[in-house]
Amino acid sequence: MSPRDVARWTATWLAQVLLSPLLLLCAIEKAMGAGEAVFATCSQFVALAPGAPGSLLRKAFYMATLDGCADRAHVSMGTIFAHREAVLHRDAYVGAYCVIGRATIGEAANVASRVSITSGRHQHARGAGADPVFDYVAIGRRVWIGEGAIVMADVGDDAVVGAGSVVVTPVPAGATVAGNPARPIASAEPVAPAGCA
Repeated sequence: MSPRDVARWTATWLAQVLLSPLLLLCAIEKAMGAGEAVFATCSQFVALAPGAPGSLLRKAFYMATLDGCADRAHVSMGTIFAHREAVLHRDAYVGAYCVIGRATIGEAANVASRVSITSGRHQHARGAGADPVFDYVAIGRRVWIGEGAIVMADVGDDAVVGAGSVVVTPVPAGATVAGNPARPIASAEPVAPAGCA
């Protein structure tokens, strides 16, 4: 283990000690099956911390509360995870002021600011007294999601989602989509300048 790794783990451990009252409340809520109100409140609280210390606090909090959060993931200020059933993989980056539902964000994926990744397209209760049904959205490895996009369906590895796009159907691996609803963009072939052979 390199000195840098040791320093990162030590800082994360100290942040979790600092956050221990919040982590304890979240653990009790989860053990009692009492919903996610405490988790959501704590998520909103740690979202307010600015700069590098805030990023460290958010990572430490989510490492202890989400289904999975890698030690080399980054969660920017203002971003909240609405549910515990989320996974953030190694080197994933989530920009500022995002809202993430039940989702997994793949290794080295980049999510720009103000992106919403919902818990699927069908997450509202239907009929009187019905409980909401949530889906789970999977964001692949090395995906790039542009500013202000809304993602309600899976996005395959190495795909690109344009800024402001609304993804309502799965995006295949390697595809580039944009628009509302998001549609594939044909890749433009490079055109040789006039006079070149």
